[in-house]
Amino acid sequence: MSKVTTPMNAFFNIGNITNFILILLSVAASGWCIFRLKKGGKRRKLYYAGIVLSLLMIVLCIRGSYHIFQYCDFYNKILRPTSSFYLDELSLSPEECREDFDEITDIVQGNYAPIARHKGIDLKELNKKYKEEMKAVKNAEQYGLLLLRYFSDLQNMHTFIFASEYKSGVSVGSRNDSVWIVHCPNKNINLQQKDLILAVNRIPTAEYIKRQMGITPASTDNARRETAALNILSSYTDSCKLVTVQRNDSVFSVSLPLYKQKEIATRLGKVNHKDSLTARDISAQTVATWVNMFKGLDDVGFIHIKNFKQGSVETFCRHIKGEFKCPYLILDLQSNPGGTKQNVIDIAPYLISRTTTIGNLTIESNSAKCYKGKLFVLIDNFTSSGAETLAAILKGQPNTLLIGHRTAGDCGSRGYNFKTSHGIEFKLATQPPYLLPDGVTWSEGQGIAPDIEVKESLPWEEETVFNIAINLITKDKQKNAYEFK
Repeated sequence: MSKVTTPMNAFFNIGNITNFILILLSVAASGWCIFRLKKGGKRRKLYYAGIVLSLLMIVLCIRGSYHIFQYCDFYNKILRPTSSFYLDELSLSPEECREDFDEITDIVQGNYAPIARHKGIDLKELNKKYKEEMKAVKNAEQYGLLLLRYFSDLQNMHTFIFASEYKSGVSVGSRNDSVWIVHCPNKNINLQQKDLILAVNRIPTAEYIKRQMGITPASTDNARRETAALNILSSYTDSCKLVTVQRNDSVFSVSLPLYKQKEIATRLGKVNHKDSLTARDISAQTVATWVNMFKGLDDVGFIHIKNFKQGSVETFCRHIKGEFKCPYLILDLQSNPGGTKQNVIDIAPYLISRTTTIGNLTIESNSAKCYKGKLFVLIDNFTSSGAETLAAILKGQPNTLLIGHRTAGDCGSRGYNFKTSHGIEFKLATQPPYLLPDGVTWSEGQGIAPDIEVKESLPWEEETVFNIAINLITKDKQKNAYEFK
């Protein structure tokens, strides 16, 4: 699909215009046939056939227009490109801010109520509270900060405003309330891997994370805390942060500049692929290397699904030709943010050995092509949306183990894109929660628990999710070899 910068019109497009013209022609043809029938003649069968064909064409055109309308509605709500904004670039007067917020609360009240009830949120009281705070808003930037808090209080990962952050390009890793530097691509900044961040802007790290949680959208407290920790070196308002770190026995502070997303590459200079790796990329490459190089593990397959966007099904199907031949398979869903639900539904039958139901969907195993070996699924706090849905489908399957950390807690609320008359764009969850296949866990607000919980670790530590999976496979192989003897 080519890039579209404006919402797709559900009525005025080539498909509907063509259908409208065909309907007019069909009505004219049908009218002419009826007129000829009334006048009599020898071609009555031909005229009757013309009327039937004309009516059939009208029905098909109406049906086609209905499908076009459905697709346009889906596109505008989910697929259309959205416009993000920086808070200091907003140009709304205080009165326009209040009008805009009234519009947002009306949309939230009309679409988010089922999820709010499920989470125990009183929307009327929440809206009343923030409308009272709106009276003190003096400029658009203050309004943007208020929106960040408001949407965070809705407690849903699919519910947020499209506000952009200033970023440093530095990747970090967290454990509990501590944060370490994983990689700093800017060679002019005195930060390096394993530096422990003690404070940001002279605020202790744990307290800074707690403050950031107040403007962080998430469906569970764990996901909110983890997200806030990993975004500790980003900001919606600041262009610089003072970072205090500990390296071995020395403690020092570094002034860390922050840039707009499009400026990072030019500001930091060209970096090679290795320098641009995040902690997540390093882990994925490590396990891929292990699978190929460790002695005795050549019968272990590895598939990493980054997301479920366009092309993910095709990529998955290319992998399974080789990986499905292995008696052991590691499926990596860590940090997978999800994507199109249909892509998840298309992939799931290849991985399940028995039929399962999720929500109102029944997913049947593709018995001829499904994976027959032992499946190890890696999940973490950032496995979310469609990836969480797949984890829920796989959990409890006879040949499957989920390893890692509880997922983000939102695999079924489906976010729609909205835009106010003043141009503020936001995503809002709309689908009521439903029970997952285990019959106990809800699709929103809990997260999928792993079968084997792994303690939090940093990329350079040994007890990673990958290591646990490899150790389990090794033990299983040794057990099978002993039983065979």
